[in-house]
Amino acid sequence: MYKHLSEKQKKILDYKQGTVVVKACPGSGKTYSVSARISKLLNENEFKRKGIAAISFTNIACSEIEEKLKDDFGIYVPLKHPHFIGTIDSFINSYIFLPFGHLIMKCSIRPILVGEPHSNWSHKSYERDYSQFFDKTSFGLDNKLIRLAPPQAFFFPWNYYNKQGNVNGNIQNIIDSKRKYFAQGYANQSDANYIALKILEKYPLIATNVANLFEYFIIDEAQDTNEIQMRILDILKKSGTNNIMLIGDRDQSIFEWNDAKPELFDEKFDEWESILLDENRRSSQAICDFTKNLSSFDKSEAVNEEVADYDLAPQIIGYKLPKKKNKKDPTIISQEESKSSFENILSGFLKLCRENDIEINKKNVAVLYRGKSSSKYLGLNLDISTYENIPWIDKQYHVRNIILGKHLIDTQDFFKGYRLLEKGYFEALYRKTNRNFYCTDDFIKTQIELNGFMKHRDTIFNFINKLSETNDKTFNQWIVESNKKIEDIGIVMNINVENGDVLIDDYYASNLNSDSIHPFYYGTVHSVKGKTFEAVLLLLGKRAIRNYVNIINAPDFNALPDNCKEELRIVYVGITRPRKILNMAVPDSDVEVWTNKMNN
Repeated sequence: MYKHLSEKQKKILDYKQGTVVVKACPGSGKTYSVSARISKLLNENEFKRKGIAAISFTNIACSEIEEKLKDDFGIYVPLKHPHFIGTIDSFINSYIFLPFGHLIMKCSIRPILVGEPHSNWSHKSYERDYSQFFDKTSFGLDNKLIRLAPPQAFFFPWNYYNKQGNVNGNIQNIIDSKRKYFAQGYANQSDANYIALKILEKYPLIATNVANLFEYFIIDEAQDTNEIQMRILDILKKSGTNNIMLIGDRDQSIFEWNDAKPELFDEKFDEWESILLDENRRSSQAICDFTKNLSSFDKSEAVNEEVADYDLAPQIIGYKLPKKKNKKDPTIISQEESKSSFENILSGFLKLCRENDIEINKKNVAVLYRGKSSSKYLGLNLDISTYENIPWIDKQYHVRNIILGKHLIDTQDFFKGYRLLEKGYFEALYRKTNRNFYCTDDFIKTQIELNGFMKHRDTIFNFINKLSETNDKTFNQWIVESNKKIEDIGIVMNINVENGDVLIDDYYASNLNSDSIHPFYYGTVHSVKGKTFEAVLLLLGKRAIRNYVNIINAPDFNALPDNCKEELRIVYVGITRPRKILNMAVPDSDVEVWTNKMNN
């Protein structure tokens, strides 16, 4: 059963007991190795009272573990009690926050999770109502308020203290607002993690009880933990959790916007036992040698015989940036000329794919970019979904769920679409009398218990079938058509008509990776973390946080701000996705510095 594992992977499989950190390079097969370990533990132990907690950071990663358990190791999934497979957020919610959150929040009800990814938060009674920032803020390890949204989401500059050294009035108003809603039982996901930590710190018996629920903790993508999550893990360890395996790659920590700190992973790697996975089963040796220059690994050995000797060397190709004339250089480069120079690179990349028998589709070929400013080279209009242009109205954010849900169904993503429409339907009904109503999972469960599953489903389908199709319609057109069709239900949907003359297809196309725009996958580096492609073209601009040239040529890289270090990790994640072909498109002026860096 485990014969396909390498000797290094078998160290994960056969690790007995204790605390260990596995540092795994891209393409090392860590998910397969983790699944193998879980299957072996399940086959060799009865687990009557204490189980295995297998934790990752995304639902996709958890699904991959379950898929490998079922397909590769014959384990029945989902795992039953006493085991747990899920995200770190769902673990914290299930075992700490939801059962005990009221002890800290001082609310009289079971806590209700709001904001992404649970539900929309739309409290805003007037323009400068601080309630609107409830889902955009939380608290850090030092108990200070922190931003969860970009600066433009706030109507004031984020200066924590005033000149007198006191907390800024705007900040304090948000803190007061959050405390008010805590007392009513509301919390966003970051709040839930913060409150869970406070629970464990204040009630050590709860920490002991949670620690004693599981014999083994296996935590994948551990480089993405933030300080609060790692502190929770430390408390559970002190409270009786003796067997912990952390798996990750600090070079792929690219979620510092979520307060992820790769140095936390480094500290555990130095403190605990360690296992190193430096065999790359994804990429050719040429790509491994190229990407190693942005890695903390001493080496990365290509061991996949199918691609290891693939001899196409990665290429760094320059494109023209727009330029105005100046005294030193009268040359002018227009936006159109700049875009045309990139399109030549893209055409050459796609030609190279075809010449090497790589079919151009969203599974095989990806064009990745760092941010919105670069996406325009692919003809994407991401400005239509910025804060300034959104068509949603306060207290009507359920309309967003309804439209997106219907669009997802129209584009063959039924499951996600149904869930959004289900919540949107009940919020549209109940907000007629209670503007602050939120449709939670518990509410839906209650509806099913009261009405029966068949009647509940028929009600939702009746609503869905009345709605107009979203294809080739603007928001304004769709709203007018759909409101007429659902008039008998008693629901009226409203949007900001000034921003509603945008095609729904266009508004969501970039997020849904529409075939109507490009046949290949296109998106940010963040969107492809953990994915594999046959060929990748990575498009970089002149700068991110600061100019790439200044980051690369910094005399002391370790002295750079954390967000500058993260920029190179983002590049690293992008260039470690392909198996066979890798191209980088960078500004003409940066070709030399990137070439020197990547060909050391």
